[in-house]
Amino acid sequence: MLKNYLNILRRNFARNKAFTLINILGLTMGITCSLIMFLVVKQEFSFNRYHSNLDSLYRIGHVDVVDGREYTQGGLPLVMPPSIKEEIVGLRDITLVSHEAYGLISVTDNTGQLNHYEEDPELVYVEPNFFRMFDWKVLEGVVEGETLAEPNVVALSKTLAEKYFPGESAMGKTIRLNKELDLKVIAVLEDARKDSDFPFGIFISMETKRSQNPDDFNQWGSISSDNVAFVQLENNVTPEQIDAQFPDFVEKHWNKDRREQTTFLLTPMTEYHFDERFSNFSQRVIPKTMLITYIIIGAFLIVTACVNFINMSTAMSVKRSKEVGMRKVLGSDRKQLVMRFLGETFVITLIATLLSMAITERLLPMVINDFMGIEIPFNPISDPALLLYLLGVLVTVSLFAGLYPAFVLSSAKPITALKGGSAQTKGGMGFRRFLVFFQFFICQVLIFGTVVAVTQMNYFLNVDMGYDQEWILNIGLAKRDKQALDLWDSEIQNIPGVNNYSFNYRPPFSGSISATDAYVYANDTTRDVLTTHVKMADANYLETYGLTLLAGKWLNDSDTTNQYVVNETFLKKVGLEPEEAIFKTIQVWGKKAPIVGVVKDYHVSTLSQAIEPVTMFNDARSYRTLGVRVNPANAESVVAALEEIWYQVNEEYEFSYQYVDDQLVDYYEMEQKMSQMLTVFAGIAIFIGCLGLYGLVSFMANQKAKEIGIRKVLGASVANIMQRFSLEFILLVGVAFLLAAPLAYYFMNVWLNQYEYRISIGPVVFAVSILASLIIAMLTTGYRSMRAATANPVQSLRDE
Repeated sequence: MLKNYLNILRRNFARNKAFTLINILGLTMGITCSLIMFLVVKQEFSFNRYHSNLDSLYRIGHVDVVDGREYTQGGLPLVMPPSIKEEIVGLRDITLVSHEAYGLISVTDNTGQLNHYEEDPELVYVEPNFFRMFDWKVLEGVVEGETLAEPNVVALSKTLAEKYFPGESAMGKTIRLNKELDLKVIAVLEDARKDSDFPFGIFISMETKRSQNPDDFNQWGSISSDNVAFVQLENNVTPEQIDAQFPDFVEKHWNKDRREQTTFLLTPMTEYHFDERFSNFSQRVIPKTMLITYIIIGAFLIVTACVNFINMSTAMSVKRSKEVGMRKVLGSDRKQLVMRFLGETFVITLIATLLSMAITERLLPMVINDFMGIEIPFNPISDPALLLYLLGVLVTVSLFAGLYPAFVLSSAKPITALKGGSAQTKGGMGFRRFLVFFQFFICQVLIFGTVVAVTQMNYFLNVDMGYDQEWILNIGLAKRDKQALDLWDSEIQNIPGVNNYSFNYRPPFSGSISATDAYVYANDTTRDVLTTHVKMADANYLETYGLTLLAGKWLNDSDTTNQYVVNETFLKKVGLEPEEAIFKTIQVWGKKAPIVGVVKDYHVSTLSQAIEPVTMFNDARSYRTLGVRVNPANAESVVAALEEIWYQVNEEYEFSYQYVDDQLVDYYEMEQKMSQMLTVFAGIAIFIGCLGLYGLVSFMANQKAKEIGIRKVLGASVANIMQRFSLEFILLVGVAFLLAAPLAYYFMNVWLNQYEYRISIGPVVFAVSILASLIIAMLTTGYRSMRAATANPVQSLRDE
């Protein structure tokens, strides 16, 4: 019986090759996209879930409200955690984590050779209770108690321990940090998990940092996003109870202005991977709204594929009606026919699912992992959730895609079927029109979203940032002492093609932002205070980066702070005009000096944030970046010459650089990926939709073959017949657009509102979306309607 059924199935597939391939292709594409989205969402939601104390762990963040606008940050002063532990009631534990963006590790091997390793972002300072609050397996040694409470001790990950000390135990060995500080290895830990937002491999005791920079642990006004505190709550204590104690805490420790604008709060560790307000140590915050969008798109694509299957299957109803009639004459009842057609659908869906699994397994390591920035496992046998999802897709798609065609095909009356007719009704035709309408509704939502996302991305990359973006490269300085800077200064002047260069803390646009309080003195006794970004820069910074000076002059050539330059927004905050501000005294980090210049506003961060007050001043000890403006014609030779100087100054470090415009692109990586993903999914949805539309046109052509033949005999032209076909689909696409456009407009406006600087969705976006949909529909229907219109009427009328 089974063998007979499989033989019939094989013959049906062979007889209708195009139909079978189109259905398999459509379902494969839909299931593949859905499967990839499932794996991505599943992996993102798995981050940090392995910590046994997860539900009681929270991060301390704060929200500053300035001029009615909220600014959020996850950092806090180093002095704050011990005070919180003493004064806030309801905490079981609190730990401070301080991240270092960069470190040079030097290790002497058994032969006496000194080896150097650059580590980024492996290095972090932690307290011993970090390993009590968070799960991290210790392979050798001890990290809790007094061992990690000592200065100049370190714990290493297994991979780094084996890299530094191959073939031997790292326990008790010494490594040197930044050629200055010797650290004794007291423990070896397991590597950071792939689903962790703590990408650390070098754990230095917090006492080491405290002994090196004791003043940093006594300053309340300085906040860095690299310094983060986590707390564990006592049983039955809620985060709201802790939040309620922070106002009194701020009142006690901060000045009046900080008290009025700052609110500290706890954010759950369960949201650490998703909370857009605060960054995390992996620098990969994935909004839940984006994951929900992935789920919706994946579901839409599967539904679109099923709709395509229904349209194609019903389009074959006329062709298979004689088969149905013959089976009924030979004794098959409707239930048997329904099960037969459902079986065909199940086999097609099974083939599509297996193909999707194979394609996904190939795409994950080749494309998806790099694109998403995470490692996504694919183990259907050992992953119950994935296996359940695949089985659910197989059953659901088989039923959803197969039930309606099965009932339609099995409903034909034997007499009508054997004469070549079908059981199609006016209502059935209306249902298929609705399916095509639904497909193009989804397509147009995705097209609209893609146009908006791509336009916003182009706006990001072409907007005036307030400084020059082309042919300026930045080099992170490994050595920053006076001798190293003097060597750079003397050598770089001799490089042909270097138009200008500047030593500075950070370029105008940077992912690393430093902020502090600035005091503006109206006279000797009164002053305004505001929070300002700080940029330490030399005398060449203005010309190198192309900033615009509005009043006064630029900074002089000095190694220490003796004057300030501020931006327009700084002055707006304190109510001064550029000319008035010149020679006003301000104080930053305890140093008083006059304002000597005012520059035009420029963006120090992405366009999601408003321009903030900026203060620029000399401080050679803080210079970490060398910015070089190059002549495009000499770019390659300039880079080669800079590399030679680099190895004169820093023989242990690898040379690297980045152009400003490339850096800007990198900072919009998330938005760029979103627009690329929308483009891909829109293309897939359009392709599947076109298959469904082709199916409906094929059905109508088969159903109206005799009508077309009669019209041709009576003198109708090919153009006239094609017009009758096309008009209906133009109306379907138009109605779909009328409903899709407002919905897409609403959701894309919500997405755009996260950016302080954004495009407006105008008529062009609507026009491009509807025009693209119409062109796609016309191209799809044109080929099939042309075949129907040019067919020989003798073939369709010979049965009459």
